[in-house]
Amino acid sequence: MACLLVVLAAPVARAGEQELPAEAEVMQMLRKIESARQHESLSPLRRQLETQAVESPSDAMGAFYKAWLAYPADTCWNELRSLSSLHPENPWPYVGMGLIYVRWGMLDEARGPIASALKQAPRFAPALWVQALQLQAKGQLPEAEARLREALTQLDDPWIRADLGLLLSRQQGREAEARRELARAVEAWPDQPEPLQVLARLAHEAHDSRAAAETGEKLVALKAYDREAHRLQSALWLEVGEQQKALHSLERYAALGGADPAELSTLARLCASQKDAAAEEKVLKKLVAVQDTPEPLLRLSELAEARGDGAAVESLLAQAAARAPQRSDILLRRARWLVKQARLREALEAYRSALEAPENPVAETAAEAEELAQRFRLPAEPAAGAKDRIYGKVSLGLVALYMERLKENPELKGLLKVRVEVDSAGHATQVTLVQDTLKDELVAGHAYFAFKDAQYLPGRAEPVFQYVFRPPK
Repeated sequence: MACLLVVLAAPVARAGEQELPAEAEVMQMLRKIESARQHESLSPLRRQLETQAVESPSDAMGAFYKAWLAYPADTCWNELRSLSSLHPENPWPYVGMGLIYVRWGMLDEARGPIASALKQAPRFAPALWVQALQLQAKGQLPEAEARLREALTQLDDPWIRADLGLLLSRQQGREAEARRELARAVEAWPDQPEPLQVLARLAHEAHDSRAAAETGEKLVALKAYDREAHRLQSALWLEVGEQQKALHSLERYAALGGADPAELSTLARLCASQKDAAAEEKVLKKLVAVQDTPEPLLRLSELAEARGDGAAVESLLAQAAARAPQRSDILLRRARWLVKQARLREALEAYRSALEAPENPVAETAAEAEELAQRFRLPAEPAAGAKDRIYGKVSLGLVALYMERLKENPELKGLLKVRVEVDSAGHATQVTLVQDTLKDELVAGHAYFAFKDAQYLPGRAEPVFQYVFRPPK
């Protein structure tokens, strides 16, 4: 693409034998360079300008643009200083030097280049612009505003107008004016991060959420790899109910390494609202790593259950319980899931744990636990006393339950052998089904809980109880 170096009919000044391009044309080229800088695509322009410098070594404006590629570094200032010596009648190197001085905070030093530019071209709009920025930096806001407005009467440029909008935005009660100027500026030249950011803020403060979100989207386009920009943009889209756009913003935030638990939780919720289980699961796994709460694990268990992955459900519920061992509602979830799996003995144990846990109790827990316990036909009062006495009482309940089970399975028979570990106080600390050829969940469960609930004589012991079940002839 050819550089903007054409000669216009009304040059503003001369530099030696060269006519200068119009101010608007030069500012357009500078904006082009700044846009390329914002989009990290300066290389093509650099190659183009370097080629032109070789082909036209005496072209002052080509050298000026080439120097501007390094703005506002020392390299740029040095090249502009050299150009001002070679072409003292050209105001542009002075403008560039003054702008760099202002950017560096060297406000007194900026006066000289600004005066030189205005000497070469009185009322030169770019010089007035830089002078306004110098005055603003010194706190002389009315004078700075006057210079900016004077510059705009000479040259309606979006860069200059953006600086007027920024100046107005810093003054109480002039927010509406600032919005108008900034909106015009970014409409003509969108590649301006600070004006876009301020415009979005002003719109938000004026409760114009839609305008804030739309402006924010333009800002994000300039900051494609800025995860904070994507995070803020997601909040703006959520404010106006644009869930799909908020989802996209948070996906970019997460892809760039964003790991704030609140944002990941919102992203997971948005994925769920879109019924995208795979995406939701991916986000939840990230959330598990950065948030030490059971909630993402519980949701992952629901997703695993929906796809029929029982092993994952069990693991996830166990992890959730480990994170919040006093949460009754989590233990209840596991109990209900075990019932669905027909693992009734484990389910009743989970129900009992849920009843003992003090946090987040669920009203239905006791009734559900009692309903399941009745299926095991457990005695109203646990057995107590010597091991023979306990054996006898448990036998009565086991035989009664076995006879009921025979109605469903007349061929039911087998051996049940149980070992109980008893502590010094006579409490069962562990019950193990050493052998179970009967393979009946309810009969085995009755034996397990009856011996676990029994009160043994004080003193450590490991009694073994054995039953043989055969249908009556």
